[in-house]
Amino acid sequence: MPGRVSRAAALVVLLAAAPLARALEPVSVSVQGVVSATEVGDAAPRDAAYRAGLVAAVMEAARGILGPEKYAASADALREKVKPEAQRFVLTYRIDGALEKRHSALDPAVEEYALPITARIDTAQLRTMLVKEGFLHEAGDRPSLALRVRPVGALESGAPAAALAHLEQSVRQTLTAKEFVLVDPALRAGVAGDSASALELARAVGADVALELEVDWRAAAAGASSVPGGVAEVRARAQRTDDGSDLAVARFEAAGYQADRDAAISRALEAVEPQVGSNLALQLERNWQAIAATDRPVELGLDAVSSLEQVLSVRRVLLQQLGARTAEIRELVPHGATLQVVSPLGPGALQEKLASVRFDGFALAPEEAGAGRARLRVEAHPAAPENLAPGTAPN
Repeated sequence: MPGRVSRAAALVVLLAAAPLARALEPVSVSVQGVVSATEVGDAAPRDAAYRAGLVAAVMEAARGILGPEKYAASADALREKVKPEAQRFVLTYRIDGALEKRHSALDPAVEEYALPITARIDTAQLRTMLVKEGFLHEAGDRPSLALRVRPVGALESGAPAAALAHLEQSVRQTLTAKEFVLVDPALRAGVAGDSASALELARAVGADVALELEVDWRAAAAGASSVPGGVAEVRARAQRTDDGSDLAVARFEAAGYQADRDAAISRALEAVEPQVGSNLALQLERNWQAIAATDRPVELGLDAVSSLEQVLSVRRVLLQQLGARTAEIRELVPHGATLQVVSPLGPGALQEKLASVRFDGFALAPEEAGAGRARLRVEAHPAAPENLAPGTAPN
């Protein structure tokens, strides 16, 4: 259909300085501004193709900042945002050739105009817009979380483990998709996740926030329904680990009916899962941004170090990918090192992020974390280097 083919399109010739995980330097992008001949209307074709080219150039620069996956997921919404204000991100431009009228490669029946343009894009300003509009998250604007799901009341002595595990996994997936950092206590030696309260657990693993979900069950009264069942209740509370203040408080209910009690509970929890994750994500995002501290110093210890280059590699990732303002090497000892890191990320989040990075010949495994400190162990890793994906927003 002409209307579909005629959307401004870009043919990328060159994108300098990609990938742009945290790039602030301007980049030059060569594209073709393309418009359908049927949609030009009274406007001069060259002017319309020029405007389409500026939009295409800004979109390609945004692709470099966001990375392919994030870009693909948000391209349509981002284009609508960029379209009316693309020119403000363009520092300079040049026309690289004459306006061409041609048949569309997508539909030969459609004629289009194409104009080659090279534009220099202000990526610092573009990145600021991406953050402001929610397309990209800065390091530290999402807290790290320690999550605990606890059966209470009627479920305290007989909870269906599979149903509770499913609830926990669902909430984890929702929060992770919103770029919160979920700290896994299982990776920390000596941390008893089952026995500790959520707040104690979060403090033990160096997370910013303790998130506890209490799950209860009220069986339906006999005769109230022809099918046995009841109502599941999930009470959620998120607390800051530094002072214990509340960041999110919520309560959710859903009914489930099945002859088997555990099956009824599972149905009720599956019904309530989407509400739990989405509501908590909204509260945490809003409240954390309002009160979160920034630039918190963390003492970062490295064990089993075999070379100075390993320490320097960790330092580079902290500064270039994880948004640390400073990362000073404070101590070098045989097989160990200590860095003082000033960063918006808390100890638990730093651990999780560093453990997800594959360095050249080694990886890091979490050991322990707490208030203002984190410790990781260097482990030999034969795989090729694989750092954070371009545009991945640290949390």
